Amino acid sequence: MPRLMFPLVLALAPAALLAQPVTDEAPPAEMAQQVAQATALAEAGGAGPFKADMVSDPALPTHTIYRPRDLAAASRVGKLPIIAWGNGACANYGNRFRYFLTEVASRGYLVLAIGPRGPQVVEWKTDITPNAAPAPADRAPYSYSAQLGDAIDWAEAENARKGSPYYGRLDTRAVAVMGQSCGGLQAIAAAADKRVRTLVVLNSGTFGVGTKPLAGTGDAIKASLKRIHVPIAWISGDDSDIAYPNANADFAAFAGAPALRVWHAGTGHSVHWRDPRGGVFTPLVIDWLDHWLKRKPRAAASFVGKDCTLCQTPGWTVQTKGF
Repeated sequence: MPRLMFPLVLALAPAALLAQPVTDEAPPAEMAQQVAQATALAEAGGAGPFKADMVSDPALPTHTIYRPRDLAAASRVGKLPIIAWGNGACANYGNRFRYFLTEVASRGYLVLAIGPRGPQVVEWKTDITPNAAPAPADRAPYSYSAQLGDAIDWAEAENARKGSPYYGRLDTRAVAVMGQSCGGLQAIAAAADKRVRTLVVLNSGTFGVGTKPLAGTGDAIKASLKRIHVPIAWISGDDSDIAYPNANADFAAFAGAPALRVWHAGTGHSVHWRDPRGGVFTPLVIDWLDHWLKRKPRAAASFVGKDCTLCQTPGWTVQTKGF
């Protein structure tokens, strides 16, 4: 049964969750073509079989929704798994990872991203005000790990509500939490929820023993990994990615379920997410989700086995355990 916690977050939204001002602006000339292409691909609905839209719902103002345009057609192929997403920098903008999340939704997923839709600048600019400057340690978080559970609550309730466009079309037994950087820590905190079936941690990992959780990331510390018993993928750039050692340490410490550790040479912490279709990690994430949530037998060929697709592709390093 849904926990129905989301009204709490909605009540907090005006004061605590929406105080992240940013000024819209046009991309610089050297980025204009890339941004235009990425935006056009997202507006076209992604490359999957179900063209997807980014939408808002007044019943869930603290999140942005990515879903197939034709829910009836998509659900006839199979009920839509549910994905709750946390943004890098714990940003409270649901369109921050628009290019990537549109691609995921176009494969027949319902994606609920933390934050309402913000100005277009947040979709392409690497650093956004006020996240570009170090934030005071005691400031209120822009978003909270609990919002991932709230997203799952809402989806469960909509799946059960007659008259909802999602009524009977969601697979409430196929739930993932994912996030990038700070959002990856939010996902780690949320992954102990018994409804979650898999976790994807992108450019992220917990800090060392004795450190405190970042603001907004719940109890995401090294010890919290012991509470997780679902398959986890840690995906990052190479050692130029600030989260590279954290992800390595988490993968080494985790023993609760099958685990994947992948990194890509020449890829840093966050710039690649602004690329058309969400960057280099998008196909791998979709394969991981298809394997664990849709039980597609061929999806794992990209990351499992000594002859896996990525194992044979220059630039990729793949480690697994527990498979």
